[in-house]
Amino acid sequence: MRSLQPRAIYRIVIIVAIVLSTLSVFTPASAGAVGFQQAYIRLDRLKANTATGGTVCATPASAATEGKVVLTFPSTYTLNTTAANWTVTTTNLPTGATAWVGITTATAIDNVLKTATFTSGDLTVATEYCFNFSGTTTLTTAASAATNQQANIQTQTSGAVVIDFTNIAFANINDDQILVTAVVPPSFSFTLSGNTDPFVTNLDATQVISTSGKTVTVTTNAKGGWIAWAKDSQQGLHSATANYTINTTSVVSGSPPLKQVSAGVEGYLLDTDLTTDAASGCTLAIDTSYGGTTTGVPVTLATGGAFSANFQSIAACTGASPAFSAGDVITLIERAAITNATPAASDYTDIVTVVGAGNF
Repeated sequence: MRSLQPRAIYRIVIIVAIVLSTLSVFTPASAGAVGFQQAYIRLDRLKANTATGGTVCATPASAATEGKVVLTFPSTYTLNTTAANWTVTTTNLPTGATAWVGITTATAIDNVLKTATFTSGDLTVATEYCFNFSGTTTLTTAASAATNQQANIQTQTSGAVVIDFTNIAFANINDDQILVTAVVPPSFSFTLSGNTDPFVTNLDATQVISTSGKTVTVTTNAKGGWIAWAKDSQQGLHSATANYTINTTSVVSGSPPLKQVSAGVEGYLLDTDLTTDAASGCTLAIDTSYGGTTTGVPVTLATGGAFSANFQSIAACTGASPAFSAGDVITLIERAAITNATPAASDYTDIVTVVGAGNF
């Protein structure tokens, strides 16, 4: 019969020692120990090879006085042996749970036995107690995905006699997170309250006459708000019958650079008024060249902006992203003045084109 060599015997002894050590981890240290009524460790991450913390919950079944709680992790896990890193909290616990009495930062960590030991106060039978342990630089999950990895939770007296003891199991997976994606499509609503805006009465050399005005309402989810522009078909009110145009005014009125029309002096301009700056989102402002005013009753002087053949900005809603608009409103009013010599005609017309864009 072939005899075993000393080296082979040494290897067998080491293997047996490791097996016995592993079995001892999952076997109650006291014949009187019983299982918790319920117990679990919820890890913050199940992804393999990932640093994690966790939450420990257990419902005692024995009336002995607890002094310690010991967590034993699977042999595939790695424990940072600096006990001070294993800090605990008792906030944000599962619904109905009680903060674990007397729990403190870990007092001992053993990466060979895979145990973390914490101080515990005396617990009441049938009450669920929980605490959280930090995952900053403490526990690292198994290097690869696996199921049924054995672990346990036990309470002990201050003299290390096991009181309650329950085996549990862990699973690790390749990835424990679900990436959720969504698209919010861009939206932009730009509406006019109407497409005709006659002057409220006949033009009169003794006063400035206005149209009733048309509103522009804007709603958009553009992150940069929106801008509105206007341009004019002929920069004035034109009569084909009289072959005459009441031109847009060129008279400047103070600062900002508004234009002015006054009774008895021929002129025509656009006044843009802020009607509604919808709450939140962007902040609406009228362009300084178009935000006019009126003077007198009846009106004898008015300010506003000149009509142009090219698009001119009349209003903008801006702000820090997201500068959306929940329903801003501006009002466009045309104002005109004539002289006693302005040719008579009933077909003075003009076309104002108003557009807008969301600043996406």
